[in-house]
Amino acid sequence: MKEHSGSGEMTKAMKEESICNSCSNIILKASFYSPKDYEKCLSYIKKLLQSGNFEVVEKNCEIDRVKDENDHWVDDIIFHTIKCKSCGQVFTCSVNTYRGSGCFKKGR
Repeated sequence: MKEHSGSGEMTKAMKEESICNSCSNIILKASFYSPKDYEKCLSYIKKLLQSGNFEVVEKNCEIDRVKDENDHWVDDIIFHTIKCKSCGQVFTCSVNTYRGSGCFKKGR
C-alpha cells in the first residue's frame, strides 16, 4: 500500500485503489460508431441508474430526452455524468451530434 503525507487528503493512487466492485465492472466505450451505438450506451447508463448504485451529477438534458419531438438531437453536444454512490467514482458519456463522435469514459 502506498503511504500518503498525512494531510488527510487521498492521493490519486489511493482513490484509484478504492474503486468498488460495481465500478470495476463498468463497461466503457472508447468511441461511438453510430447513433444506435450511442443510444445503446444510454440504455446501459439508465440500467446503472435504476440499480440504485449510481446517480446523475451533471447533465445538459434528461437522459431519456436526447431527441426532440421531431427526432432531432436536442443539442450539438450532449453529456451525462454519473457517480457511484459507494466509492464516488465518476463516469461521463458525451457525444458530439454535429460531428458524430463520443464516448463513455471514466472521469469527467
